[in-house]
Amino acid sequence: MKLKKNGKKINWWKWGFLLILAINIAFVGVVASRLIQVREPAVESGSSKKTDSVKVGTFSTNREQLNDTVAAYLEDYQTDQMSYTVYATSSAIMFEGTYTLLGSKVPLYIYFQPSRLDSGAVQLKITSFSVGTLSLPESEVLKYIKSSYKLPSFVKVLPNESAININIQNLKNGADLYLKATTIDLVGNQFNFDIYKKKRLKDV
Repeated sequence: MKLKKNGKKINWWKWGFLLILAINIAFVGVVASRLIQVREPAVESGSSKKTDSVKVGTFSTNREQLNDTVAAYLEDYQTDQMSYTVYATSSAIMFEGTYTLLGSKVPLYIYFQPSRLDSGAVQLKITSFSVGTLSLPESEVLKYIKSSYKLPSFVKVLPNESAININIQNLKNGADLYLKATTIDLVGNQFNFDIYKKKRLKDV
């Protein structure tokens, strides 16, 4: 339907369509605002976020590959004053460094037996050690390592337990991934790990 007004045609179908569209938009806006008003108090009072994780894979490695990885990772933790190496053998995890006493350095060798903790961490328990000809208790040797050596933040030295916990599940990276040990077998030359990814969940 088209009528002339002042010499111009008025397209009533066009204006009618625009009017209906405007009414629909207004209706949707009112409904949306009502829904938001109802949900907001619940969000403020009862909603919270928590961090959870999902297993995304596994990987296995052998002693040679593990030693290469550890050596490369620990390069940033060596200093001119104190350097050390950590590596796996077929019977123990070895720590090699030096012990400084009265300005003199003596070789330090510590033998650890690894085991897997429920948290996914790896615990190293001292089985034997050698500090030159010195006779020292295990706790003193570990206290010295804790205070004198530069260690990764996820490594926790426990002098009173004669142990070191390697909390690989706390190793930070930009991909929000972390590891949990599942198999630590020195004799069988097998080291297995589960890979987890952190995710954000909303409590309802």
